[in-house]
Amino acid sequence: MPKILKISLFLILLISNISTGFADSSENFSVSVEEIIPISQMMDPYFDSLVESSGINVNEQPLFHGSWSPDSSRLVIDAFVQPMTGTGIYAVYILNADGSGIRELASTPNNTRERNLRIRGVYRLGGNPCFWSQWSLDGSRIGIFSNIFTIRDFYVIADPDKTLIKTAGKCNYTTVDEIRNNILDIEWQENFMWNPEGTKSLILMYQKPLKDQLYLLDPNGYVTQQLTDTSNAVGFASWSNDGKKIAYSVFSVNKGGIQSENETGLWIINENGTENKKLVNYGGLVAWSPDDCRVFYFDENFSLCSIKVDGTDRFQLSTESFVRKEDSFSFSPDGKSLIFNTVNANGVTIFLADSTGKNVKVLQEFPGYLFFKPDWSPKGDKIAFTQDNDLYTINPDGNEKNLIASTITDYEWHPSGDFISFVSSGSVFAASPDGSTKIQLTEDGDDYRFLEDKYLSGWSPDGSRLLVSNEPTDLSIIKLKGYEDPLSIDFLTPVEEENCELRVRCMSEPIADALLTLDEQEIGFTNISGFLNYSCPDEGRHVINASKTGYRSASKVLVVKESSSASQLTSADLELSSDAENEDNSKSEYELPGFRGTTLILLLLFFIRRRSSA
Repeated sequence: MPKILKISLFLILLISNISTGFADSSENFSVSVEEIIPISQMMDPYFDSLVESSGINVNEQPLFHGSWSPDSSRLVIDAFVQPMTGTGIYAVYILNADGSGIRELASTPNNTRERNLRIRGVYRLGGNPCFWSQWSLDGSRIGIFSNIFTIRDFYVIADPDKTLIKTAGKCNYTTVDEIRNNILDIEWQENFMWNPEGTKSLILMYQKPLKDQLYLLDPNGYVTQQLTDTSNAVGFASWSNDGKKIAYSVFSVNKGGIQSENETGLWIINENGTENKKLVNYGGLVAWSPDDCRVFYFDENFSLCSIKVDGTDRFQLSTESFVRKEDSFSFSPDGKSLIFNTVNANGVTIFLADSTGKNVKVLQEFPGYLFFKPDWSPKGDKIAFTQDNDLYTINPDGNEKNLIASTITDYEWHPSGDFISFVSSGSVFAASPDGSTKIQLTEDGDDYRFLEDKYLSGWSPDGSRLLVSNEPTDLSIIKLKGYEDPLSIDFLTPVEEENCELRVRCMSEPIADALLTLDEQEIGFTNISGFLNYSCPDEGRHVINASKTGYRSASKVLVVKESSSASQLTSADLELSSDAENEDNSKSEYELPGFRGTTLILLLLFFIRRRSSA
């Protein structure tokens, strides 16, 4: 090869590498705000009209909470006035991500002191948010926590495209008045959780005190199967990541002399109710491993443990008490590692282990009591945490600890992992993962806060919008520049071997001329109303994509079953854009489930009683 050609090729490669290095450098990190949408101000007239029609004297400003739909196109918003004494008013609204299309799903205008019905996506217990609106993964249903205090806790299932609500469980009440007038017929309910496909849910229910049992529900909340029938109470339950099994804890109830030691412990059961297997005699469920081969739990001494689903290879990760409010537990986005921590009188220790819980090593140690909140980057290359209210990131190998910002009040990774957002002095900032570049997104004095519950993400799944609160009563959306609005796909009555309809929308508006593919084969374009007629495919699992220039593509999985039944689920992991491929859309599956209300108290009392009798 001529020398001049070699030199030319070398220079081209060098320039290419330098350009790539600049493109990946934190110095080129950039993010900016397109607009800030005052959601609460837009919703005030709707809630004010509700208050006026109720005839209830309200002297307080309503509070607002919200959660994103899986495709980022919509929000479900709670608006409520909950005075310390007297009667409250509660409403649940659905709206588009741009603030348009506000519509009420349910409200409680006729509350009385004796029947103060609350329909809420977020509920406070001891000052902490404990429950939240749970969207099914296809976005077609929402499970919403409701209650009349000390009388019943239960869930209603809402259809975001309609005003239909229905009580979950055995009762079929579809209006607020029916629910209020028949409240004692509804079971006590907790631990509502959609399966990974969004085609069914599990729930703990009971009519008699301390007698929670595990049930399966269909998408509309009807009971399809009772999975447990013990003389003791089922504590917490969780789907495996593939949705084929359920792990659950049973604890003894010392009431009326009823005891059954054979029932207590940590169990695994198939989702169809077969092969109910006990793993250990005492165990509080924490999480499934990403590959569903193991279950993590805390034992009678509150030590964090791991065990295979066949009951073998049990071991402790740590002997420290694990079930405190400050404890965290989460898997890396690739499912190969996990972080957890211990809190004791000497301080906080964050540990790193592989996905089985083995090869545990100390990642960081802090003296004293701290707010620390360790959290993986969606890319898995960094772990963020706070120390004395200063925000840091560190590599999973323990190297490159970087100070991102000082005196913050909260932080949250952007879904892409390209930057980390945080609040300092009431303003929202974005910073590169190494902290070398920081950008202020909002003006000083706005007094912003991130969502208060760690299971609620302020960032929309596509990363285009950040939902924040303005203390004490306002709610706003910060929309970033450079993001296309998402398409969404609906299946209308898909039945095998029959003609069906697909609908493509954006912000609830029909999208014409959107290209639809089925299993990567083109099936046509939507008409002016956003519809496409098609023949439902054969039995099995199919992927449908929708795309149009100027919009973010959408994917949805259609599961067609034999004999004219079909189900559907959103798969944000299947988004066609390169940005979406890097998102950790299954993060909630790998986080420590929160312990709910009386269940936690009963578990603690059970284990304390065990220890004292030992």
